[in-house]
Amino acid sequence: MSSKALQEKLIRYSLILLFTVGVGTFGYCVLENYPVFDAIYMTVTTLATVGYGEIIPLHFQGRLFTVVLILCGVGMLLYMLSDIAQLIAHTDPRELFGRARMQGRIEKLRNHHIVCGFGRTGQEVARQFGQDKIPFVLIELDANLSRRAQEEGMLVLEGDATEDDVLKQAQIQYASGIVCSLPDDAANTFIALSAKEFNENIKIVCRAANPGSEAKMLRAGAHKVISPYVIAGRRMATAVRHPLVLEFLDVAMHNPKFDLRLEQIMISSESKLKGISLKDANIKQTVGAMILAVNKGPDLITNPGPDFVFAAGDTLIALGAQDELDKLCELAGVLKT
Repeated sequence: MSSKALQEKLIRYSLILLFTVGVGTFGYCVLENYPVFDAIYMTVTTLATVGYGEIIPLHFQGRLFTVVLILCGVGMLLYMLSDIAQLIAHTDPRELFGRARMQGRIEKLRNHHIVCGFGRTGQEVARQFGQDKIPFVLIELDANLSRRAQEEGMLVLEGDATEDDVLKQAQIQYASGIVCSLPDDAANTFIALSAKEFNENIKIVCRAANPGSEAKMLRAGAHKVISPYVIAGRRMATAVRHPLVLEFLDVAMHNPKFDLRLEQIMISSESKLKGISLKDANIKQTVGAMILAVNKGPDLITNPGPDFVFAAGDTLIALGAQDELDKLCELAGVLKT
């Protein structure tokens, strides 16, 4: 039995117990004209079967009510206690307390990413984040997938990512990005809409199985919509026409032996690159990374010429080893985005 099921039953039984105490209190107040505190005391001692005796001698209707309360309330209380004991006996204490510790770690997250769904797409995203040491929390409804992700050392919330309460538990208001990788396009669209409502600055990336869903997701607030089928088709076409290009992307970009990475780096107002041309900056000889493109306002400038002048707010698309990109970040005056 999972800790979630135990928690749900504890909450349900607590509400039933409070309702029973309320009914008993109301009954003694009406039938015997007891003060509220005395009525609560009488109800609790009756349900607990401790038998301290009557505070004020009961009339016939009061004794009849007590008999009904004992038969119904005590029987129900004993059933709840036995059911809870059985649940506790079949619940792994490590899972019960581990979930509480995990929730505490999630509540401390800031500028993290959220991955919705641990399917084939979500698994690749989560493992890439883990490889790059990017803090993230995974939301997964399936208990088996959730347990598997926990075994891999991930922070996991077991729940429905389309529910606002679950997104809030994932600290969405403090997150910097969210990946909607559920297999259902409608669910991904709904998550994007909710994410934008809770956090206006969050970056939203959605998976779309149906090409017709892309426009809806963009209207809902997604910054980027990716179709696995479109990406797979393009890669297959590249594999046929330009196999060496695909081999470079697969081997050089994903093989630790080469450690080549693509990064986007924004130039700050305090950067040493501000106001300097690409030729004078001499980035390739200084740090080793290559500038492939520069995003300047609404324009993406590919393969900028030597006379291109850097300005604060420009975003560099750079290729290089991790240490080279780190040096470029220092030169740009900001952390990687």
